[in-house]
Amino acid sequence: MAFIEIVITHFAYSITSLMFIVVLTLAFVYMSRFAKLEEAWLGIIRTPLNTRFLSAVLFGMIVGLVASFCIVLVGIPLDYKAVLYIWPLAILLMLFNKRYLCLSYAGGIVSLSSLLFGWPDVNVPSIIALVGILHLMESLLIWFDGYRDSLPIWVKHRNVETVGAYLMNKIWPIPLVVLIVPEGILQAAEGAVAMPGWWPLFQQQPGVEVLALFPIVAVMGYSDIAITQSSRGRVKETGFWLGIYSLVILILAMISSRLYWVSFIAAPAAPVLHELLIILGRKTQLEGDPAFKAPWRGLKILEVMPSSQAEKMGMKPGDLLLAVNGRDVNSKEMLDEILMEYPSYAWFDIKRENNDIVVEHKDYQDGIHDLGVIFVPRQTTRHFRMDETSSIIKKVWEKVRKRLK
Repeated sequence: MAFIEIVITHFAYSITSLMFIVVLTLAFVYMSRFAKLEEAWLGIIRTPLNTRFLSAVLFGMIVGLVASFCIVLVGIPLDYKAVLYIWPLAILLMLFNKRYLCLSYAGGIVSLSSLLFGWPDVNVPSIIALVGILHLMESLLIWFDGYRDSLPIWVKHRNVETVGAYLMNKIWPIPLVVLIVPEGILQAAEGAVAMPGWWPLFQQQPGVEVLALFPIVAVMGYSDIAITQSSRGRVKETGFWLGIYSLVILILAMISSRLYWVSFIAAPAAPVLHELLIILGRKTQLEGDPAFKAPWRGLKILEVMPSSQAEKMGMKPGDLLLAVNGRDVNSKEMLDEILMEYPSYAWFDIKRENNDIVVEHKDYQDGIHDLGVIFVPRQTTRHFRMDETSSIIKKVWEKVRKRLK
């Protein structure tokens, strides 16, 4: 019980720190930008920004607490000096591509530099282990929360002119408690407890007898697009493979804490395998068979708006709307023409996978005019353009060049 109390106490320090407040502010700004994109694309914001923000904070705190217990139980010491190198490098890499903010890249580079050149002098296995645990937590966040508020869009595809897709863009502030080797002003905290005989599982450096708990703050983000599957299917696949990646990295880190030469495998494996996951995932989405193509007959449902008539009737993304009141519908204009009459009773013929179903709506007072559904368009000049580079430096340079002209 004393062990749990000490971890929770230091976790409380993390969520009340100035750094956590700064990260919360940055996360709110990031989420507000995505909400504005949703409003520009759909015309509305489906879920209030405050609700999204509080949900992300709650998920981040839960995962952060779980990660903190994992770090302490395994006994992974974090060299405090390593943070002073990793975070600035991660921010620098983010200027070239925002996904490089991930610790797997900065942690891998710092570890390789330490192994090859002896600078900076850091504990490489502990850095790699921290990358593994944080990505394991990220895989859980993606699995359970990554699909929420995904943005339905349509994009150009190499095989089909226009296809429906989902854009996922999430960020989670993560308060953490880590183990450090106390030195200088960072002395061991009061209230030390005796750990079990099997602790730590992670091999400690020679001469390290005392470890202290220290609160820090991390940020996890998830940006992806689902073209060949639904947003739920995509996040489950991504979360699964990211979990496998995390376990591989953790195993390499554990072995390298006992066999020094394995560090030369673990350090490059962290960024290389992570980048490989992203490349292969994007390749499958861009080159695979789209799940939401405009059909030759009927209208393909891409998204059902919350609290809409369609949601109340049980319509779902992926459904194929074939007819309304016995009249075939093969375009949005045909559907609008039928609903312009404000029918008080309407039945909708739908094909869901291989099943034909009928859903009904009755409103004898106002009738029905708007289903609240986004369909995959057959023809459109409006396509979402993915920014492949996401380079802040490139964007700034383009703005400067335009001003100079």
